[in-house]
Amino acid sequence: MRILLKILDFLVVSNVYVAAGTFSLTWLSLQFYGNEKLDLAFFVFFSTLFAYNFMRLLRVQPMLKEGDSKRHQNIFRFRAFLWILCICSALAATVFFSRIYQQIFYTIILMGLISVCYSLPVYKKNGIWLRLRDIPSIKIFLIAFVWAIVTSLMPMQVNEIAINWLQVFERFLFVFAITIPFDIRDLRFDAASIQTIPQVYGIQKARYIGVGSLVFAEGILFYDYFFLDYYNLASLLAIYFSYEFAVLLVYKSDSSLPERYFTLGVEGASIFVAMLFYLSQNIL
Repeated sequence: MRILLKILDFLVVSNVYVAAGTFSLTWLSLQFYGNEKLDLAFFVFFSTLFAYNFMRLLRVQPMLKEGDSKRHQNIFRFRAFLWILCICSALAATVFFSRIYQQIFYTIILMGLISVCYSLPVYKKNGIWLRLRDIPSIKIFLIAFVWAIVTSLMPMQVNEIAINWLQVFERFLFVFAITIPFDIRDLRFDAASIQTIPQVYGIQKARYIGVGSLVFAEGILFYDYFFLDYYNLASLLAIYFSYEFAVLLVYKSDSSLPERYFTLGVEGASIFVAMLFYLSQNIL
């Protein structure tokens, strides 16, 4: 068990785990359209791997000053390996992008600009250069927006079908909800000026906002099933129970919980929904 936990911890530190989350959600969206090709899913995986490692490595020293957590120490400890992984994932992402770029070129340009502005200083205020993530309260919305576009809208573009904005919004709500626990975890590290949802409304209300977002997403899910005939019953139940699992994770979130609750449990909600969907289509 200890060896398994160490392997999982390494996957978290290297951001392979979070990349598996975006891969899973992208794969899930592709399944709705009967697309068995995984070029987009692998492009999203390697792009996420590159982006997250790049952003973390840029901030490794400031992160250690913000708080002496084990997560920060491990990033610093494995920084040489993470730079190699960053370069390799960028090259792999380029290969897969070359196969699908015609359908998603402009969307990727927009997502790339947001990612750059998110991690690098792009505007000046009171003599200090700031990043997009430094704008009060905007961080969680940027994350949910980018994940929704990448894992929900781009699969529609690759399959050249009409964009279903309601489904994109459902994905936004899901990612928004499972991001709130990380803001709860980081309460002791985040500067007050960031004004995350837990900072502004408190932990309990932040939980309610997250749970409410997931309930709203479930409402869209049932609307698509009953009125648009978008899912079969097995798909509906798989995604619904995945959302209910996420509700439990969000509602139980607290800053005193172990790091693995967030990095393995909450982060794993994206992987869990794809796994449950796969089982519903191939075993049940």
